Amino acid sequence: MKKLFFVLTMFFILTGCSQHYSANNASNKTLFQISTLQALMQGYYYPSSTVGELKENGDFGIGCFEAVNGELIMLDGVVYQAIHDSSVLVPDNNTTIPYATVAFFNNDISAEFENITSIDNLKEQLDNIVNKNGRNLFYFVRIDGAFDKLTYRSEYAQKEPYKPLAKAMETDQTFFNAENETGTIVGLYCPDFMDKLNSQGWHFHYINSSKKNGGHLLEVSAKKATVQLSKKTKFEMKLSEKENFQKLPLSKDMSKDVHEVETK
Repeated sequence: MKKLFFVLTMFFILTGCSQHYSANNASNKTLFQISTLQALMQGYYYPSSTVGELKENGDFGIGCFEAVNGELIMLDGVVYQAIHDSSVLVPDNNTTIPYATVAFFNNDISAEFENITSIDNLKEQLDNIVNKNGRNLFYFVRIDGAFDKLTYRSEYAQKEPYKPLAKAMETDQTFFNAENETGTIVGLYCPDFMDKLNSQGWHFHYINSSKKNGGHLLEVSAKKATVQLSKKTKFEMKLSEKENFQKLPLSKDMSKDVHEVETK
């Protein structure tokens, strides 16, 4: 009887460990997204989730806050809020967000980049890696370095009735330049088929090493930088059940507006 009990106990322990390991493996491969970029582009700045929920689904990512009150940068499990003057806050778990994409970061691919001359050059170097490893997958990228020049932006919180994001950005965003600054770029790559849910290609946010300033990255140069990529093969999305979200025409082509907001 004791032998049978021992065997059954070991079976349940090993089975439980196996299930736990499989679950962790699944989450480590999953990109978790709150709402859609196209909803945000149309002015849906209402809460769809919280900072606390993001932390349950990742430790690395990008997004924004309710009313577009600053850029969201998630790094090493901490969520940062870069507000309109580029200063960085650490919001509590109850802070609400309309849109974000996060994941648990695993260093699947490492590289050292040299002579990054522009943000387009950075994208080209990253694309070379993506094309070798699967361009129809998702990638988060972490880039640490001493940057020669940086341009990034953030925005003022919006007031109802909310304007479409491209329209709001015509007047309510602020730009910042930095030189000879160390920090981290947090980036996301989405394949082309995600054009109705997110932005195609690369999207970057930035936070400096002091964690005092950051925003949406528009331009960068560096002599060298350390690059880590986390490859994701699964996708999970949470959508709002609220009536105002359900009425959005999400099949509308927002590609022009997305491009303007991403690059200007």
